[in-house]
Amino acid sequence: MKISKLVLASAALCASLAANAQVAGSLGGGFGTFLQLSSTGLSGGTVATLSGGTVYTADQPFADIPSGVVFGGDFLAAGPTSGTTATLNFTGGGVDYISFLWGSPDLYNVLTVTSTGGFTQTFTAGVSSAAPTATSLNFSVTNGNQGFSQYVQFAGLLGSKITSLSFTNAPAQDAFESANYSITTPVPEPETYALLLAGLGAVGFVASRRRKD
Repeated sequence: MKISKLVLASAALCASLAANAQVAGSLGGGFGTFLQLSSTGLSGGTVATLSGGTVYTADQPFADIPSGVVFGGDFLAAGPTSGTTATLNFTGGGVDYISFLWGSPDLYNVLTVTSTGGFTQTFTAGVSSAAPTATSLNFSVTNGNQGFSQYVQFAGLLGSKITSLSFTNAPAQDAFESANYSITTPVPEPETYALLLAGLGAVGFVASRRRKD
């Protein structure tokens, strides 16, 4: 089984045990076909519409294309010069899964994931004073190194769907860059199913204990 699949399943298990968690986030992703990114959003706005931020095709003094192969050469930047907040709003009620390439991560990058019912969760590359209550994804590099990029992935739990992603850089620094978006869900293998079932069983046990208390 691929390590990224195991990490995603493990993250889903951990998040399912956390109070009110509706989305599991982890390192990994980059599966399947990447969606075309443009100023209208993903796939011409049919998958997600874009508000704020700016889509670039080349390095800027304040925003650098993510390291590695970038599909179509297009990347999204959110920052003081390129639009303080960039938000992708998913159409059709949201998506079950999304992954993307996070470029030159630093501790000012803050990702807000909104899921079914307007529930929000924030994620950062590492423990950050810019968002002290956010969930750290524990990147190996968090100093804004332009030669480093990391795939991240997010999955809705127990029927929840991801309805939007918002990118901010706080306090004002250069930019939060991202590219290579995919909503292709990795196909779970038997070990993954077993882990997820264990997570569901744990959730049921905790709920039972709470009712008894």
